[in-house]
Amino acid sequence: MNKIAARRNEISKVADKAKKNQSKGATKMQKYFTSKIGAGIMYGGIDIGGTSIKYGITDNSGNIAAAAQISTNATDGADALIAKITAIAQELAQKCISIGLGFPAVVFDDCVHYPPNLPGWGIVPLADITRRACGKPTALINDANAAALAESAFGAGKDIDDFLFVTLGTGIGGGIILNKKIFIGGKGGAGEIGHIIVDINDESAKNEAAFKVGTLEKFAGRAGIIASARKIALNYPNSALHNYGDNLDVEHISASAEEGDFAAQKCLERTGEILGLGIVGALAILDLRIVVVGGGVSQSRHLLDALGKTLQHRALPTIAAETEVRKARFAKHAGIIGAALAGKAAAQV
Repeated sequence: MNKIAARRNEISKVADKAKKNQSKGATKMQKYFTSKIGAGIMYGGIDIGGTSIKYGITDNSGNIAAAAQISTNATDGADALIAKITAIAQELAQKCISIGLGFPAVVFDDCVHYPPNLPGWGIVPLADITRRACGKPTALINDANAAALAESAFGAGKDIDDFLFVTLGTGIGGGIILNKKIFIGGKGGAGEIGHIIVDINDESAKNEAAFKVGTLEKFAGRAGIIASARKIALNYPNSALHNYGDNLDVEHISASAEEGDFAAQKCLERTGEILGLGIVGALAILDLRIVVVGGGVSQSRHLLDALGKTLQHRALPTIAAETEVRKARFAKHAGIIGAALAGKAAAQV
């Protein structure tokens, strides 16, 4: 606890500095929000990812009144990212009664704990730091749990009480909805399905941290999908995937698959199968039947079809016949909406 308190004091200096440096006049973001937002109570949501920070303002029904995005620049370190987050929170606080933060890490006791894809972080009391910077009730929630909340309240899970939410992005996250509530486990880490082991013989990265070796996230996360596409495309010299060279990304793979590129289709089908193998175990442990899938590549019918077939083929007989895969409603703003919902709850306490 002393270490956390010391870190809180250290990082709060960064937040205080960001607050002092805030322009007295309206910033571009403030002007944009002012022109977009009408009357009524509004809630701010910030969705922090490994690549970008998405943020915006929602109304009481989860509708996005305004949204924007900036690069995370994670390699700049924890202090620089915290300064960005607190500056955004200060801007949102001009129009919102509360702020919610969705963060890609285990969240417990209002702290983020060792985010696996962000260098330089340990245990950081981010909720307290942001609250002090913006002066509004502030909630901190795991980013996948935030998206799951959005889908439960307003999206693909609105009509059901229990489901597993899976988000596909830089990594793979999960959120467990039981009786319309997020289940976080004893220390906030429930739902981290990206760390399920799917390959016990993985020797591709001997210098990698042990908890990352052979995981679902490694093979079905962004880097894994791209690596798979490159490997498969070697057998298809006419594949459009070759046109992207070193810039190949999951968006290119999805688009190529929709245009009929066989290598891209095989890549996404394989990803769906691998994803299904990991999810099958989660469904067995939780006794769930419905999976809601979000994230950019989740829009691919080739991936979703392969996922559904794998669940029906490999799940326990008591589960297999009732499995259902749903495409998330919110392709872009689930994290913002869910974070805002968490902030709204904090304001009502």
